Amino acid sequence: MKDRILQIMHREGLTPARFAEVINVQRSAVSHIMTGRNNPSLDVVMKILDKYPYVDPDWLLYGKGEIIRKNTSSAAIQSDLFSPTPPKAPVIPPRSTAVAEKHRETEVEKPQNIIRQTVQEPVIIKKTEQKNVSKIMIFYSDNTFETFIPEKIKKD
Repeated sequence: MKDRILQIMHREGLTPARFAEVINVQRSAVSHIMTGRNNPSLDVVMKILDKYPYVDPDWLLYGKGEIIRKNTSSAAIQSDLFSPTPPKAPVIPPRSTAVAEKHRETEVEKPQNIIRQTVQEPVIIKKTEQKNVSKIMIFYSDNTFETFIPEKIKKD
């Protein structure tokens, strides 16, 4: 979507700062969109579509179709709902076709789900030798210590 917003900016001849002023959002919001840090919020998209009614929402959101929508005014859209023949949209020529070619998006293939067989490996548990306590030493704060040696356990 970033590239499509760039196309609108180039078409209108606006810098990112001026574009932010025109659509009434903070400069940082546009800057973050242009750098790829953030995706445009619904509020930003709605403000773009409000300010530039010729922009096709499907094109802006999904890259489908052309930049120019078929009906460019809200009155034309409303009359289209009730009139038998839809009004014709005015043709708005692009400012620069080189810019449009430069920012054309490419389709990305959908990822394929690959089913992999699980690998079963036996778990080997190594038994370690049992350890017995042979000596316990306790050190005191007055630099003295005691040593305890446990008595051997008698087996019955």
